[in-house]
Amino acid sequence: MGELGGQCFFCSELIMEKKTREHIIPDSLLGRLGIKEHPITGEKETQYSRIKVPAHATCNSGFGSRYEDRVLELLEDTDALYETLKGEENFNPMMYTPDESTTAIITTWLSKIYYGLFYYDYLKTKNKSWKNACSNILKHENFKYVRSSYKHGHGFQLPSSLYVFKTKNDKTDLVTMIDPSSILFKINSITLILCICDGYLTKNYLIGDTLEKLRERVEQEDEININFPSHKYAFGEILALRVCIPKTPKFISSKNQIVNMSLATLATNPDEKYKIDLVNLKKEREEILRNFNIIS
Repeated sequence: MGELGGQCFFCSELIMEKKTREHIIPDSLLGRLGIKEHPITGEKETQYSRIKVPAHATCNSGFGSRYEDRVLELLEDTDALYETLKGEENFNPMMYTPDESTTAIITTWLSKIYYGLFYYDYLKTKNKSWKNACSNILKHENFKYVRSSYKHGHGFQLPSSLYVFKTKNDKTDLVTMIDPSSILFKINSITLILCICDGYLTKNYLIGDTLEKLRERVEQEDEININFPSHKYAFGEILALRVCIPKTPKFISSKNQIVNMSLATLATNPDEKYKIDLVNLKKEREEILRNFNIIS
């Protein structure tokens, strides 16, 4: 199984006592959504309920009580969740400290799902190329920071841009991207999109009126055709933007905190220096939407 098989998924410490298995997506949510089978590595159909990773009993129960139970409560009223997340969009703290906001709870939960899926695949797949891809994600400095953050009580996450959309289509969908590292989780009519560990860079570009126009476009597509994957259209727009941002996330860690340096700059003309290349953005958008089978 490799060295990760003996480590706790959450805190990275070796499990010396009897290990528990953490469900990446809780059975209670799977039952409510009616999710049964989904291709994980392309080799076989795997039940979501079987996707589990090794964890200390204390880490397992601690995450469940502090985050997962609260997420399930929030999902009971998706309209209220949508409005709450929209209301918190402008909050981008540089100092990364424990945060009890709804955005922090959802971000931690989505980060756990993202890394958990790759962790599970790494332990289970027999496909060498896919195993290497998963290994690259799990050995990346960001995942080490995420685990460190969890151990210090900051949540299982780094500063990440979170977006929320609503659609008339109430089908469930889950999409993960390796590059740029992102996750989309559509739960009935609410779509959650997280740009993993981007230091709020994506949100720094896509917020306010620009974000509202994207939401309006999603609504317009729904009106034309309810079966159109408007949630993936929104995801494609966000992915393309993130790829084209001429800046790299940067974090500095100390003994008990993480400082997000991603938005800091010494440039005298930051608006010009970090300007998006619109031609390249259009090219990336078209390629991503083509891969999503949204355009031909």
